[in-house]
Amino acid sequence: MSDGDNLKPVIDANSCTGCTICVEECPTGALDMSDDVSVLANPELCDGCGACEEVCPVSCITME
Repeated sequence: MSDGDNLKPVIDANSCTGCTICVEECPTGALDMSDDVSVLANPELCDGCGACEEVCPVSCITME
């Protein structure tokens, strides 16, 4: 992703199954779990790489 610096994950909490795969795969530690759903807990750490979007098995993460 060439413009990844400007993109952040947007997580559809209604679709998130709480599998934690995105949290485990996030290379910067920007994601965490809250109430059994993934959240962008540390947006300042997110580099917009899109790894979370790629690994989400239910496609509830979009980079916007």
